Amino acid sequence: MKKTILSSLILLSLSWSVSAQQDVANSKDHVLLSRYDGSWINRYSLKEYEVYTYPLSREMVDYNKLKDNKSIEGQITAIEYVAPEGVTATQVYRTYQERLTKAGFKIIFSCRTADCGDMPMHFSREYVKGSSQLGNTMVGNNGSYLLASGTYNNEPYFVSLLVGDDKRGNMARYHIDIVKQELLDTDKVDVAAVSDGMENEGRYAFYGINFDLNSAEIREDSADALKVMADYLLAHPEANVLVVGHTDNTGDFDLNMSLSQKRAASVVAALVKNFKIDSKQLTAVGVGMASPLASNRDEAGRVRNRRVELVIK
Repeated sequence: MKKTILSSLILLSLSWSVSAQQDVANSKDHVLLSRYDGSWINRYSLKEYEVYTYPLSREMVDYNKLKDNKSIEGQITAIEYVAPEGVTATQVYRTYQERLTKAGFKIIFSCRTADCGDMPMHFSREYVKGSSQLGNTMVGNNGSYLLASGTYNNEPYFVSLLVGDDKRGNMARYHIDIVKQELLDTDKVDVAAVSDGMENEGRYAFYGINFDLNSAEIREDSADALKVMADYLLAHPEANVLVVGHTDNTGDFDLNMSLSQKRAASVVAALVKNFKIDSKQLTAVGVGMASPLASNRDEAGRVRNRRVELVIK
């Protein structure tokens, strides 16, 4: 991606006007995406590693749950802005849409007002945990939503935008989530993180269980990740799980399918032998390259795809 293009995204407004309101304490714009000119930060949070769920359609279940959604993990910066008086939600929405597109980001899903239905309002209240003022701007099919993905400094990012008109204040309120998608450092993995992933997504990906090329023998440097996996299973003896081996698309398809099955079986055997996990809890499955998390066109994507997952059976 060209630096000249990125600069238009990072410096969304080169000449900000001074806002009548001050930003909330300890808040700031994200390095990737700046505020609409004159806006101020009403709410701010930064989580170094968390699960983020986003919509892929406007469809809801039981009024407040997303029907079509996907979850990713990484660093999440959540910023709620209030636009200056007279600025509409349409202005904010179109500005970010244009800037993201020009910066090479791909719009994954978007909808405007009536096309969105009540999804933005429920998404704000159930998933984003925005302020009540933000949710109120989206009542009655008045909210708009945009989700985009792209790269910055060769790292994958997702940008989620919620925006609505505050009629009483004659301005727009908007919430931006910027997710820097990351692999979790195995040193930071604990049973709580695995439990959250299993409960929220029904699966958890381990990147610290390592094998040599074309080998199903578990390397010694996998001990810590195996222990966390075992600790989760010991803490949840009622859980029946699939132990799923994944590969990238390098090499022969049939070989990778067989290799992923053998690697999954090796993990099951290690859990049973070394940690006394009940074998009835575990089923080894190998899917090769059939369920990627990222494109296999570059090494960063291939690294994400090489993993062992626990999946609720």
